Amino acid sequence: MVAVLGVGAEIITPLGDTLKGQGFLGSSFAALVALVLYSAISESGQQEVDGVEILADMNDISASVRTAFEDRKVQIDFSGFTMQTLLELLGAPLRKMADELVQTQELSLRITVVHLNSPMNLPGRLESPPAHSSLPPGTLLYMDSDKNRERMREDFTKKNWNELKYLLEQAQIKNPSTRIRCEIRESPQSPSYKLYVFNQQYVYFAPYGITDTTITWRGDPYYILDAEGFGKRHGAARIIGWDKRSESWSTCRIAEHHMEWFENLWKVLENKKPPVPVILDPIWPEPPGGQPTG
Repeated sequence: MVAVLGVGAEIITPLGDTLKGQGFLGSSFAALVALVLYSAISESGQQEVDGVEILADMNDISASVRTAFEDRKVQIDFSGFTMQTLLELLGAPLRKMADELVQTQELSLRITVVHLNSPMNLPGRLESPPAHSSLPPGTLLYMDSDKNRERMREDFTKKNWNELKYLLEQAQIKNPSTRIRCEIRESPQSPSYKLYVFNQQYVYFAPYGITDTTITWRGDPYYILDAEGFGKRHGAARIIGWDKRSESWSTCRIAEHHMEWFENLWKVLENKKPPVPVILDPIWPEPPGGQPTG
């Protein structure tokens, strides 16, 4: 029966030796073995690891954002393309701060986004190869797209930054005693995933997918290869989260690994800047009548 259930000697033999040494004999030993077998059978299906979250939708992170804003000192770190989803997640707690007094003493936002004034292939345009090409029929070439980078700069990065600054200003005016700091740094790396870190405890990893699609910018449609959000059609797990305070050793190490990755990126980009930045005011300024933020 043990062999059929997949519970091998690595469980039974050490347990039996231990119990014999402690004087557990007869029916007592049998009962305990039965308990071990029952536990093994019960857990042989889906086993959960403490501190690991598997989420199917970006909105599922909202609960962790609300939890983060319950602390007196709030620190949000983010790395991604244009901070579009970050802005969506921060909208509710920041509007709450703009509407009422809160207990938040400090709010720190550290944001890295991709530098969109440099050429990149993803996102980038798709074109048919030249007529004399030896490539198979139907092949498309991917390459940099000035138009698409302009679209991403104007419709996303700059627009999101302006909206975030406005939300921070309203929150600061309503809560003048809260120390608010926010900085955005442009990275030469094109990220393959979004990374969120809340209060140096919760880490969320959301990989980008890839797709070909037609978009329109200023009335001109064109075909691109895009780094889309990794959606439900790719599987049930869109986002993976780890809690640094987990009782699981491996979960803690994975969370720390991603936090250290972000710390390294943030530190390296401190004095490395693009020659022509997309964001001309990367440090959120003090609003009129607000507290110093630096």
